[in-house]
Amino acid sequence: MKVYGELEDTVNIVSEALAPYQTYFESPVNRLSVIKGGLASSSIQDLLNISGSTRFDMAKNLDLTEPTLRKHLSNNKELSTSLSEHVLFLLELYDKGLDTFGSIEEFKNWLPQHNIGIGAKPSDLLDSITGINMVMNELNRIDHGILA
Repeated sequence: MKVYGELEDTVNIVSEALAPYQTYFESPVNRLSVIKGGLASSSIQDLLNISGSTRFDMAKNLDLTEPTLRKHLSNNKELSTSLSEHVLFLLELYDKGLDTFGSIEEFKNWLPQHNIGIGAKPSDLLDSITGINMVMNELNRIDHGILA
C-alpha cells in the first residue's frame, strides 16, 4: 500500500507542476502567444523537476551549454522564442507521457528504450521539435493500440 501512495504522490506532484502550462497545450493560439512572449526561466526548473533529468542532459536536449543553462536557471527573465518553444513542447510531451502511461516513472522508463515505431530511442529525439513530435505521435499510436 505504501508504494501505491508514493506513486500517487509522484503523479500529483508532476500534475501540479504541469498545471500552469495546461492552457498552452490546449490551443495553438495560446501556445503561440506564450512562445512569442517568452516562457519564464523558471519553466526550465519545472521541466527538470518533472523529467528528473540532470542539468547536463537537459542542456544537451535544449542545445545549450551547461553554464548557459545555469544562467537561465538563476535569472528571472523570459526565455527566447526558440527556447520557449522547445521547453513548452517538452513539458507537453511529459504531460502526454503521464497521460499515456499513467505514471511519470513508467514514461521515463520507456524513453530510453529502442522503439520500433520510430526506429530510435525516444530519449535521443528530444533535442529537436521534429523529434519531440515523432515521440508524441508514437504516444498517440500507443493510446490507440497501434504498437508498430
